[in-house]
Amino acid sequence: MSAPQDTRNPAANPSLVPEGQTLRCATAVPAPFEAAARYAIEMLLLPLGLAPQWLDAAATDLDLAYIVVPGAAVEARIVVRGQPETWAYFGSMQPHPDAPLGWVEHQGDRAPILFAQADGETPDWVACAFFWLSGWQEHVIDTRDEHDRFPYTASYQARWRTATVPAVDVYRTLWKTDLEAAGLPVQQRQWGGRDWALASTHDIDYVRKWRPGIVYRESVEYLLLNRRRVSLNERVLRFAGAARMAATQPDPCRAALYRIAEEVKRRGGTATYYLKAAARHDRDVGYRLPPLRRFLRHLLADGFEVGLHPSYLSHIDATFVQEEKARLEEVLETPLTSIRQHYLRYDPRRTPQMHAATGFRVDSTLGFARHEGFRHGTCQPFRLFDVTQMTPLDVWELPLCLMEGTLFVLRGLSAEDAWAATERLLETVRRYRGMAVMLWHNDLWDDLDFPEWGPHFVRTLDYAHAQDARIECNSKLLRSWKT
Repeated sequence: MSAPQDTRNPAANPSLVPEGQTLRCATAVPAPFEAAARYAIEMLLLPLGLAPQWLDAAATDLDLAYIVVPGAAVEARIVVRGQPETWAYFGSMQPHPDAPLGWVEHQGDRAPILFAQADGETPDWVACAFFWLSGWQEHVIDTRDEHDRFPYTASYQARWRTATVPAVDVYRTLWKTDLEAAGLPVQQRQWGGRDWALASTHDIDYVRKWRPGIVYRESVEYLLLNRRRVSLNERVLRFAGAARMAATQPDPCRAALYRIAEEVKRRGGTATYYLKAAARHDRDVGYRLPPLRRFLRHLLADGFEVGLHPSYLSHIDATFVQEEKARLEEVLETPLTSIRQHYLRYDPRRTPQMHAATGFRVDSTLGFARHEGFRHGTCQPFRLFDVTQMTPLDVWELPLCLMEGTLFVLRGLSAEDAWAATERLLETVRRYRGMAVMLWHNDLWDDLDFPEWGPHFVRTLDYAHAQDARIECNSKLLRSWKT
């Protein structure tokens, strides 16, 4: 007898087998790319409500085939039912670094053609989609930043200024026309009856502002040593303001834990909180989980999701992840299957495989730390792909498209410029009927250091609510989209 599912945490036991109208499909692609081709086709079809039934390439009455050309090493044909045959390229998977082969456009969004058919112009949607979804560029561009992350500045999106264009969703939208013309039963997936969604997610890096390090910073580094290089009057005014806040107001980080939930519930939604369970590095701030037990269980009772935000060194250490997962599960008394890495640290050769091995089924790490946009070219959920073994993993990625610190700190945008960037992203996601996974920390409403963050969060919630988005935690959105 199987163990009963724990339904208190929406992350527990998400189905990995999406439902959809079945298509009779086949591939015959040179190794090692057959698994890649099938993966890309599945991910392209999934948001259209279609699911491939894989048959032998010799089968008759196929709906869709991606077939190797006899005697050719890298050319294949794509055959859509009732349409002429076209020829496609699926080769080295390394596009020219300076410029794409060409561009395709949908409603003003220009997406690069990375791989084309034999005529050199017609896109190979399968190869193009695989390149972005698999994170292939992070394997062919061997550049990492100081936090062991693939940096935006090294990406093809930065070179071609396409970070905010979900290229895979553009490809899919254009391919959809051909599928519909062939009489295939396309039906765009929804988010629990809504056309698009906002995932309100929150990394809880610490639970108190007024920690010893912050007191030292304000009194010694800022007031006495003038690390900010400002006038004496400004130093004194800041210190007085900090002292007054600490003495007379609730700790803003602690208060934000509750206010975030209330703001989301007020708009009929739920959110995902990612909690830390260990501090192993200077970039970690430790806090105790047991005092949060009552608050976290209230979150679960209200339909919110709690996931793991593991420590700084954990992205390449399965032992750390497993230990921290167990600690948080002990407090919650419910299984954890949702994760986001601290500092968005991620090694594509190790981290996704580690997540799968330690029991996680939903990740939301893959966004750029220093720029908003679509790191894997999509605003739709997709399965992660292990490029080292050329096989898909049983982990779903809900791709992060924006972090408030990126806008206000790393890019230094004003409040209005930050909102303009956010609104453009939201409109893009709405246009492609996807999910906007956005990250706010519990520094919201800290008027001393982050005066614009809280209003930005509330404005985003109001916009999504007014535009009829479903506002839910990550795993609830994934489950509503897949069924």
